[in-house]
Amino acid sequence: MLQRDYFLRVIEEFAKALSAFLEKKEDERKRDHTLRDLYRQYVGPYEDLRNLSFEETLQYADDQWSAAERLDRLDMLANLLYAEGGYKGRALSSLLYEKALKLFMYVQANKVGEFNIDRQNKIQEIKKRIGE
Repeated sequence: MLQRDYFLRVIEEFAKALSAFLEKKEDERKRDHTLRDLYRQYVGPYEDLRNLSFEETLQYADDQWSAAERLDRLDMLANLLYAEGGYKGRALSSLLYEKALKLFMYVQANKVGEFNIDRQNKIQEIKKRIGE
């Protein structure tokens, strides 16, 4: 129970940190540095997670995160990819959005009994952006 309470606080902290990141208007280099730090703090190494395929990401999640945290961490990762897709160039943005979409949909399908309107809105927005 204590571990779950702690992890819920981590999720809340992540949401605040991501919101602050999205509100700041920094140059791209500074944003990249801040984003890498968010990856490191909440999900793992930026270079690894950003460059893994969807299937490799799921394998990484199985290997690195407990079952109790796995879907929430995948949701955090999807949000980070989504955030980065919002300020990168078109080609890279599309790749990031596609991976974020797959992760959001995976989390949505596997979080039994939970509906997240923010996640659903992001799924719809990504589909519009990538023309799905």
